[in-house]
Amino acid sequence: MTNPNQPDDKITIIDRWSHLNKYEKKYLKEAMSAYDRIIECKDDTIKIANRYQLNCEDVERAKDSAFGKGVLQNQFIPDLSIANSWERMKLGEEIDSDEVLLKHEILESDLVINQGMNQLDAHEIAQKQYPWAMMINKGG
Repeated sequence: MTNPNQPDDKITIIDRWSHLNKYEKKYLKEAMSAYDRIIECKDDTIKIANRYQLNCEDVERAKDSAFGKGVLQNQFIPDLSIANSWERMKLGEEIDSDEVLLKHEILESDLVINQGMNQLDAHEIAQKQYPWAMMINKGG
């Protein structure tokens, strides 16, 4: 298995889910498939960056953190609502909470990857500034 702490290592789709147990893999199959489709897509980050007038590298870093290498490194459980949000942004069909999620993920990935903060602290800071989870719980 690859070492997720080495930035040049390529993590395969199978490696990304190695932290999940067999029951999680069974019941999260739809979310895992959605994450796999997102990470394999090559034109989404430029579309999303252009739509929100953001730096493409920031969007790419956030994507890799949320759907790619970050999944294994931080042992994320795939969340279909996050995947659906990304897909809506890619298609230009976003709802209000999607931009908040995007900015949340950009900030969180910056804090972890560029500033060396641990993921839980970075998530807490990003959640305070961009409270995506609270928005979706309210239906927005």
